[in-house]
Amino acid sequence: MATALLEGITDRVRSVVGPFPAFTGDNEITDATVEEAIKQARNIFSQVKPRITIEDETGDDGKFYPLSDLANWDDDFSEILSIDWDAGTRVSSDEVPRFLNKDNGDWTFYRDATVRYLFFPKLSPSSSLTFRVEYTSIHVLDDTTSTIPLKYEEAIIYLAVSRLARIIQFRVEKGLDPPMGTEFVTMRNKGSGFKALAEDYQKLYIKEMGGEGVPAASAIREYDLTFAWGHSYAFHAGAQR
Repeated sequence: MATALLEGITDRVRSVVGPFPAFTGDNEITDATVEEAIKQARNIFSQVKPRITIEDETGDDGKFYPLSDLANWDDDFSEILSIDWDAGTRVSSDEVPRFLNKDNGDWTFYRDATVRYLFFPKLSPSSSLTFRVEYTSIHVLDDTTSTIPLKYEEAIIYLAVSRLARIIQFRVEKGLDPPMGTEFVTMRNKGSGFKALAEDYQKLYIKEMGGEGVPAASAIREYDLTFAWGHSYAFHAGAQR
């Protein structure tokens, strides 16, 4: 089962971080800002737990097959995990898979000026032969589709909050120095605070992904605003620390 769609994940991230009334103009934290953080989280997650696609391709008596024919292939990301040769009736005929071996020269890649191909040096699959390609790609998380498993929804939330804190930290740090020294210290403290929050939520992400030896990251000390049910927003400074 897939995780929530982009709108649902955006709502959940915003429910954690709360509003940002002090950030206006070019530095306003809009849905686009939150979605950028979610996109970064999706890309990082995809490197750890990539989307796995299994796709059947039909031969044409040739040795070269454009990788762009694979529906989810991304030249800058995807990797081929296996190629099962003549797999059209594999299950129904109860046959043992015949996996091609790249190290033995059964298949490799070839690139011309514009196209990257799957190349079979020793084989030329006919139009009656199906080869089954298993490969990786970046997960989809948009308004209509999510390929991220439901079990990793919390991990995506934590990582998106961490990335959002980094974005906000950058905006704070790049701001012009205020005229008053005390105001500058306040801004500098805010930048450091967002850095610490990013690290805390990064740890929560690692723990949610099954990492061992990750210290608890629950010491969020921002108490000036609270949810209706009593929990604090994460990104606001309060009188008590």
